Parts: sequence; structure tokens; C-alpha cells
Amino acid sequence: MSALTLKKNARLDLKTTQHNKDLLAQAAQIRGVDMTTFIIEPALKAARDVIEQTQLQMEEQKALYNALAKPAAPTNALRDLLAAGKFDER
Repeated sequence: MSALTLKKNARLDLKTTQHNKDLLAQAAQIRGVDMTTFIIEPALKAARDVIEQTQLQMEEQKALYNALAKPAAPTNALRDLLAAGKFDER
């Protein structure tokens, strides 16, 4: 969906210094976009990244839990090692 087709019906107010506002305005002008676009696009990307990373971490935690909840059967190599007897205690 294009940004032009979306109705902008929510307001976001920011407080900053006049210097910061002037700096943002100058950078937006150089980019050829309005200040709202200049400010909101990187903020939205950062928000999406945070949410995506959080979702990945939750999926990784579930995968780890599932792996630990269902331990694999011992391999022949492990059985051989355990059958070898007492381990050297140094």
C-alpha cells in the first residue's frame, strides 16, 4: 500500500531543542522529503527490527526448550565411552 493511500489519523508529538529541529529540517530538505517522512521512516524501520528480533528470540527459546525437553538417545560412541569405565580424575 502506498503512503499516499493511507489516511494519517494519528498524531505523534515530539519535544526537542530548536537546534535539533533546525538540523532535522535541513537534513529533510537535503533529502527532498518532509520532516515527518525524514523522522518516521528510520523510526519505523528500527521498530520493525526490534519486534522481529524479539520474535526470533522467542522462537529460539521455544526451540531450545523443545530440544531440552526431548533429549536425543545416546549414540554408540557415547555408550562406548561410558562403558570404558572410570574416568581419570586429575
